[in-house]
Amino acid sequence: MNYGEWAVAYRKDANRILKVIEKKRNLLNEKHLSPDARKLLNDSMTAYRRIYRELLHTSRHLKERGERYHEA
Repeated sequence: MNYGEWAVAYRKDANRILKVIEKKRNLLNEKHLSPDARKLLNDSMTAYRRIYRELLHTSRHLKERGERYHEA
């Protein structure tokens, strides 16, 4: 697998995580949630956002590395 393919795979994983975040955000709109359940949802969304950002960062890094590698 080359760097470009690897970067695309990371981007796809980031998009999957984004869908999970959106589902959790929709759950937050439920009026019957207890404060504890809301806190757990917010905490898990924070963790997923961190993972999402790391995946995007890694994807960009791999893409840049692939571009530099092919230029050399």
